[in-house]
Amino acid sequence: MEEAEKLINEISECNRKLVKLQSNCIHTKKELKFINLSKGVRWVCKECKSLLGWPSKSDITRWFNK
Repeated sequence: MEEAEKLINEISECNRKLVKLQSNCIHTKKELKFINLSKGVRWVCKECKSLLGWPSKSDITRWFNK
């Protein structure tokens, strides 16, 4: 097996594991995080790193002023 193909298979397996972990998580702890320029600030699960939703303006203001 070529090195590139092996790496692609490993990435696919890791992605499957991550999806399973995130789908079984109950998201009890969340935090605000800057994701990137296109997604901006989002609520993220502290445990599984799933994107959970959009924060309100007041949430962003409090987070920004920390």
